[in-house]
Amino acid sequence: MERVIALLLVGLLLARGDLLERRCGECHNRIQLPLKPLFFDYLLHYSSERGVKGAMREQLLNPDPERSLVKGRKIYRHQVDPDELEIILQIYWNRYKVIGRIR
Repeated sequence: MERVIALLLVGLLLARGDLLERRCGECHNRIQLPLKPLFFDYLLHYSSERGVKGAMREQLLNPDPERSLVKGRKIYRHQVDPDELEIILQIYWNRYKVIGRIR
């Protein structure tokens, strides 16, 4: 029974990880704006988890060319549910964060 629950949890975590790729990765790859370098641009500019997530949330929900870190590119209107966005931002942060990985 414990093994089944553990397998279900792993499956759910993998499915949530795919959410970032499904909702963001495909389009970002198509427009040649990879997610990883974009994350590091936000991290250099905002420097904290709260700052990065807050700036990304604001830019994704209310795009503004003046606030965009990516200059000279078309600003896209993202069709993301705010609740789903929180999950995506958490996955995004966990995937690319450097805190705790530097030794």
